Amino acid sequence: MSLEAITEIREVEERTERAKAEARVQAQKLAADAERDGKALLRQGQDDAAAALAQALRGAEETAAQRREAILAAAAEDCRKLENAAHGRMDKAVQAILERVVES
Repeated sequence: MSLEAITEIREVEERTERAKAEARVQAQKLAADAERDGKALLRQGQDDAAAALAQALRGAEETAAQRREAILAAAAEDCRKLENAAHGRMDKAVQAILERVVES
C-alpha cells in the first residue's frame, strides 16, 4: 500500500471519528434539550392544573356561599311564619288558661 493511500485512510478515519464525536455531542445536547423542555412542560402543566383547581375552588366557595344565604333566608322565613303562627295561637292559649283559672 502506498504512503498516500495510508495517509488518506488515516484522514478518513480521523474525519469519521470526529463525525462520531460530533454526533455524540449533538445527541447529548438533544437529550438535554428534550429533558429541559419536558421539565418545563411538566411545570407548566402543574401550574395550569393548580390554577384550574384554584378557580374551581373559588367557584365552589361562591356557590356554597350563595346556597348558604338561600338556606339562611329560607330558615329566617320559616321562623317568621312559625312565630306569627305562635302569636296567632297565643290569644287562644291565654283565653284557655284564664278560663281554667277562673273555673278553679
